[in-house]
Order: sequence, then structure tokens, then C-alpha cells
Amino acid sequence: MPEITLPHDWNPRDYQIPVMSYLDGGGKRAMSLWHRRAGKDSAGLNYAAKEMFRRPGVYWHLLPTQTQARKVVWNNVDRQGRKMVDQAFPEELRAKKRDDEMLVEFKNGSMWQLAGADNYDSLVGANPVGVIFSEWALTNPTAWDFIRPILLENGGWAWFNTTPRGRNHAYQMAVMAQKNPEWFFERLTVDDTKVLTEAQIQEERDSGMSEEKIQQEYYCSFEAAEAVQFITYEHIGQALDRTMADPLKPVIFGLDVARFGDDRSALAIRHGDKLMQLTKWKGLDTMQTASKVAEIAARARPDRIFVDGVGVGGGVVDRLRQLGLRVVDVNAGGRATDSSRYYNKRAECWGRMRDWLKDRGSILPNPELEFDLLGPEYSYDVNNRIQLEKKDDMKKRGIPSPDLGDALSLTFAERVTPTMMVSATDYSNHQSHADMADPLGAF
Repeated sequence: MPEITLPHDWNPRDYQIPVMSYLDGGGKRAMSLWHRRAGKDSAGLNYAAKEMFRRPGVYWHLLPTQTQARKVVWNNVDRQGRKMVDQAFPEELRAKKRDDEMLVEFKNGSMWQLAGADNYDSLVGANPVGVIFSEWALTNPTAWDFIRPILLENGGWAWFNTTPRGRNHAYQMAVMAQKNPEWFFERLTVDDTKVLTEAQIQEERDSGMSEEKIQQEYYCSFEAAEAVQFITYEHIGQALDRTMADPLKPVIFGLDVARFGDDRSALAIRHGDKLMQLTKWKGLDTMQTASKVAEIAARARPDRIFVDGVGVGGGVVDRLRQLGLRVVDVNAGGRATDSSRYYNKRAECWGRMRDWLKDRGSILPNPELEFDLLGPEYSYDVNNRIQLEKKDDMKKRGIPSPDLGDALSLTFAERVTPTMMVSATDYSNHQSHADMADPLGAF
């Protein structure tokens, strides 16, 4: 067998060497804030290839979604016409390559797998010793909460590669990493790498790319994205600083229904201005979802249950009404109450939620909720009404459906008057392995 050098037929660019040298020297946590087209995934694959023969084990390369992982890495071809995976992992070193699982097994026993962080729970049981998060700013941060203890126990490393997307969890990590001596951090713009010339950046402007996008994509600005981000971290931060509960305020449920697929059914319980509970389920049909909600309602005694009844949600609405619960069928795509300001009801619900977060809402830290709230962008229609980004368009950007955010927004569909007093303890006995039991925040 011929001698093979790793990385194979690939040389790092000068600016990629510092982070690799840090990890080579025993560093365990690294964050690279690199501009678009800086070679994030190529660098990650080739570094992992070398590591797998230095320390045999399981290695993961995670993108925000499974679909994005297959498109951006697994099926991607470099400038020399080679598949990225084949370039990084020479055939002579491989024992098996599984296309359906995007997995490569090596003759020395190592295993490398490409996956979507939205599907991280499907990887349960593995024990990775090296993990690369690509496009971390678009990735559900709960994936890191799941993986972190594994790496802490086995002495593994994690490398976060990303371009900014507003002041979200990636911004928080960047602030932390700059101050923490246990982390490597760098921010590289096109001025630092010289990968693109000023003339090429100007071509992007001339072709219609907004200045905000240019600052975000090529100059790694966290602030630029906030120009199109409907809810910013500043809004969430204001609600995180408040603690309040009023037994005279109404108890309101917001239910966003999903039937199988990637999306989750999500329930938010708001008691006046305090978000009390968030619960999510995946893989339940409409009758099972209705049963779960009815079980919680029997204890929490909501004044109103708002359900997005479009599509499969209609079945849940019908069943909950049969059970005698106070249910309102919300058509998220229908006409807004304030139709001069909002394009549709969904935009109005999110707009009221944003005002609540800024003015009086109370929540506790919850990375998954924050990720959902920070996800949607917005624009204005021809009548100057606020129009929220569609879920399908979010998925095209690599961001999953904001199920928890939609559930909380539904609690603002209509004004509700309380009919009874409820103690906060009434929320505490519904928790199961499927719940996010974070007690967190009247319209």
C-alpha cells in the first residue's frame, strides 16, 4: 500500500493554520468566525481526516439541517472536480462508505459521520471525540448541550465555524470565547484573508446584494443582520431580566401542531406576562396531541387555548372542543386584526409577542426558544405592512421551523379575560421525557 499523507492532496490556507495548530497543541474548544467562501467545510474535513489517524474514534461534522449537510458537503464537488468527501478521505484508507447515512468507516477503526444538528438526537449512543459545527449561527444550540458532556468526559474537541446571523447564540459564544483562556477565537473578514478583492465585493453590490448582507457575509458583522431580524437578542434580553407573576391575569395556551415529519408540535403556557411552561412532542398524530394538551389543561385550567387550525391542526381543534375546552381556531395565514400594519395573522401574533418581550414579558433562559425567536426575518409588502418570513423560506436558509416561537406567538392571537385564579404550582406536574420543563412569560 502506498504511503499517504494527511491531509491528502490539500494544503491549508495561511489563515486556516492558527486554529488547526491550536487544536494540534491540545486545545479543546475553538470558534472561527470566518467570512463566506473562506473554506470552512473543506478545512474541517481535512483536519478531521488527520485527527482520525492520530486518535482513532468517532468524529462528527454537523450542519444546521440534514438536507443542508448532504447538499453542502456530501454531494459537493471542489474546484478540481473532486467530491469533497473523496478528497479528504482517500479510498485507500476507507473500509466502507454509506451514502444513506453519510458515514465513512476507516480501516483503522475510526468513523466519520456527516449529519444535521436538527437531527442530533438520532445519533444517540455514539461517543464522538471530535465534532465540527459548521454554520453554528444557524444551528439549534441544544445540539451543543447534548454533545458537550460527551466531549468533556472523553477529552474530545469541538470546533465551531460560522458566519454571523445577528446577535444570537453564536454572538454569545463569540463574546464568551474572546474572554475565556480555555477557548481559541478568531474573526476573519475578507480584509484579513484576501480571498476576495474589493472589486469582487463591489460586483456583489452591483448585482443587488444589500449592504447589510455584505457586512454580514464578508465582514462578519453581527449588527448587520439585525436590519432584517424581526426579533433581536436585545428584545429577548429585556424579557430575561424580568420576574413577575399575577394570579389575576389569564392563563393562555398556544399550540402549534405538526404531524410527524421534521417539525414538532409545541405548546406554550403563558400566565399573564410570565411564560410558565414550554412542551414539545414529535411523532404524535392529531389525536395523541389533543390528548396530551387535554391532560395538561385539566391541571392548568387555561382561560383560552389558541391553536393554528390550518391543515392538521383542525383535527386537534375539533377534538379539544369535543372535550369541552375553550379553544380558538387561529388561521395564521388569514387577515390580521390590525390589517393596516400586519400582512397576516401570523405576522400580527409575532408583532404582539415582540412588543411584549420589549415592554413587559418575563422569561427564563432557554436556548431553543431563543433560537426560534431569533430565526425569522421580515420585510414590508407593497402596502407597507410587516410581513414575516415564511417557514419554507427559513428552511431554505438552513433554519428549521420555529415551533416554540410560533406556539408562544399564538398566545397573543386575541385579548383574553381571566375566568379563574391559577397557582404556578399547577404547571409543575406535567413534565415527561418529551417536555422542555423550563418554567419561564396578559395580552
